[in-house]
Amino acid sequence: MPRVYLAGPPFADDYRRRATQLVRELGWEPVDPMRRDFRGRTSGREAEIVSGDLADIDACDAVLAAFTHPDEGTAMEAWYAHGAGKRVVAYTGGTPPHPWTVCIAGAVAADLEDAVVALASAP
Repeated sequence: MPRVYLAGPPFADDYRRRATQLVRELGWEPVDPMRRDFRGRTSGREAEIVSGDLADIDACDAVLAAFTHPDEGTAMEAWYAHGAGKRVVAYTGGTPPHPWTVCIAGAVAADLEDAVVALASAP
């Protein structure tokens, strides 16, 4: 079963719930890094957080990145995945995509449902 890493801002709980459901309906396994919830407790744990995220990305076939709001972590995760040869699909929620997003994503979609469908498309 293909696996997809759900990149997005730490407080994007609605995105994560909806994406998890849609990804499962696609027949893929969602990997939510927020299962290791460090919100409010990041200081001194930065290496643990980043190494866990990178290991999750390495273990996935693709990354679904929520670029609905600016977020450094999401950008870094998408860039890492792109460099590792993973398919990156960007979900914008209607926010105009940044040129970097357009360049590294195999697909950019304003609608979450369209973004999830794009995961299964050829790169």
